[in-house]
Amino acid sequence: MKNLIVALGLFFGLTGTAQIKKVVQNKPTTQNQVVAPTTANVIAAQKNVADLNAFTPLKPEMKAVLLELFTTKYKMLNDSGALSEERKTIVAQTIEHKLEATLDGATYEMVKSNTKLFKSLVN
Repeated sequence: MKNLIVALGLFFGLTGTAQIKKVVQNKPTTQNQVVAPTTANVIAAQKNVADLNAFTPLKPEMKAVLLELFTTKYKMLNDSGALSEERKTIVAQTIEHKLEATLDGATYEMVKSNTKLFKSLVN
């Protein structure tokens, strides 16, 4: 009876170890798929911050806040799969309101008056 319990214990122990090895072996391929879109999102966000900084000088703290905002925008647009036009409009409105809250009034009005820049920042 003791031998049977020991044999079953070893069997289940080895089975569990084999399952853990399968999970660990599959994990790096999942991480490789996530890295590329995230890098693309950050690069696009940096371009938006650079465009805005070229139009109106920004403080380093403001650049960091806007980089995070634009990274979030691209993450919502690109990583969520195919979005409907309604959902894209909602994301654009959300970014517009956050941009308005982040920039001071005069700067926001200057950026909004430049329709080409404003559209590239929001959409």
